[in-house]
Amino acid sequence: MVERYETSLLLLCLFSFSALVLASSPCPLTGLPLVRNISEIPEDNYGRAGLSHMTVAGSLLHGLKEVEVWLQTFTPGTYTPIHRHSCEEVFVVLKGSGTLYLASDSHGKYPGKPQEHFIFANSTFHIPVNDVHQIKKLITGKIRRHGYFLL
Repeated sequence: MVERYETSLLLLCLFSFSALVLASSPCPLTGLPLVRNISEIPEDNYGRAGLSHMTVAGSLLHGLKEVEVWLQTFTPGTYTPIHRHSCEEVFVVLKGSGTLYLASDSHGKYPGKPQEHFIFANSTFHIPVNDVHQIKKLITGKIRRHGYFLL
């Protein structure tokens, strides 16, 4: 459950996948309720201490064709690895703050010196396809409650 962590950064991530990736994993929506309680969705940390990850909606689990929504919680001092994706990402920072490192030349073998961007509660940002990035320097923020609808 997300509430058990002393969170520093709570991210809602929206991924958009290419048609090629989706063609390999068609899943029907049979058996899943239309409205679900987030507190009942299973969490995982993928072997990374300080991470709580849940797939709120996605292509493999829920049969969506072009979108995947994640809810991630990071404890203070944790960070993502330096990485890239073959899809776009959209983030909504629900609470906390940190630094987004985004490579200035993401398409080369060595992407160069990253640009630093401050991220904070109620901010949003997107990562273009294949752009190398990392989220780091996470600090605790005040809890603010909001409703988010992604259409």
